[in-house]
Amino acid sequence: MAPGRTSYEFPALQQCNTWVESLESVNSKTHKEIFKQHNKMNRETLKINKNGETLTITKSATETNGQITEFEGTDEPGIGPPMHVHFKQEEMVRVTKGKMRVKTLTKEFSLGEGQEYIFAAGEAHQFWNEDDKTLHYTGHVKPSNNYEYFIKHVYQSANEANDDKPSPFDAAFLLTKYKSEMDMLVIPKPVKTILFPVFLAIGKLTGKYKKYSDAPAAI
Repeated sequence: MAPGRTSYEFPALQQCNTWVESLESVNSKTHKEIFKQHNKMNRETLKINKNGETLTITKSATETNGQITEFEGTDEPGIGPPMHVHFKQEEMVRVTKGKMRVKTLTKEFSLGEGQEYIFAAGEAHQFWNEDDKTLHYTGHVKPSNNYEYFIKHVYQSANEANDDKPSPFDAAFLLTKYKSEMDMLVIPKPVKTILFPVFLAIGKLTGKYKKYSDAPAAI
């Protein structure tokens, strides 16, 4: 290179630099697109066929070392999870489209687009779509604990029973196994104390619970 001249004063070298910069830009965009596609592929969407409720795990416990599980959900008008409680987790919901009605044991209120609410650990709650269009929301449970295992089997059981709730046998297993973490208040206490042990005994004898052989220990 001649003294006093930069590379940009040589047309061929300048063109080469331009190609390199363009290639780096393309590679950067390609990597970002690949990363986005990878994240989408890793997303798992659960759906209750009976009422159309969906829940997509957007960030799982395996990605956060159990610190948090993030999700997106949709509910049709009048639809939403029943009264339940997470004893060792907070749960946050944020409305992205539509209107959500929220109810705890002490209050009831609405959330509009962009609004959110955090249910403290031990705060029983339920929410549903109070609009006439599909409700879209995001949220998280923190820490993850066994939430993902529990909710996946609730949805699976509901579909197997062609219902919007898990079968009595699966409800008995899940709510007994993870009673230190979660409860569904919509199920009367006498059912849990009197009938659940009967369902559990029959379920064990008939092999209904073989599918839970990989169930993680309760926390």
